[in-house]
Amino acid sequence: MKGYQFLQNDFFELCRTRKISRIPMLLYIYLRGLYCRFQKPTFYWYDKTTRDHLGISVNTLSAAKKHLQERGLIEYKSGTGRIPTHYTMLGAAILPELRVSKIDTLRINARAYEGIKNQHPISPIKERDKKIDIFQGMTDKDRAILKEKGIL
Repeated sequence: MKGYQFLQNDFFELCRTRKISRIPMLLYIYLRGLYCRFQKPTFYWYDKTTRDHLGISVNTLSAAKKHLQERGLIEYKSGTGRIPTHYTMLGAAILPELRVSKIDTLRINARAYEGIKNQHPISPIKERDKKIDIFQGMTDKDRAILKEKGIL
């Protein structure tokens, strides 16, 4: 199913053997979702967005990131101010396989974004290029059909 993560049966056992507690495990599952969304192991994401989505404090997020980095599951470089945090997902045994087509691997043109020369951290190409059909209203022909049926 698109948009859902699949946690293998041994995910929680692997977390237990690596001594990953609840909050870092929650953060890791959240980062796995971003990993699947961006379709690559390195990405940028804002700490404020993470804190808002998970309902945790600045100190809790910082401690969870350090915990995951010590366990060898992620590497990160914290952003400051308007610069997002750079994450690299490592733990290959726990990460899902990416099924990427050639179309999905196209990158957004490299441009400076808040001092970072990489793709935009939040809008992947799939979401940015969605075409939205705008309803233009009914034609006279449609109205005539509805009048015949007594609906209009």
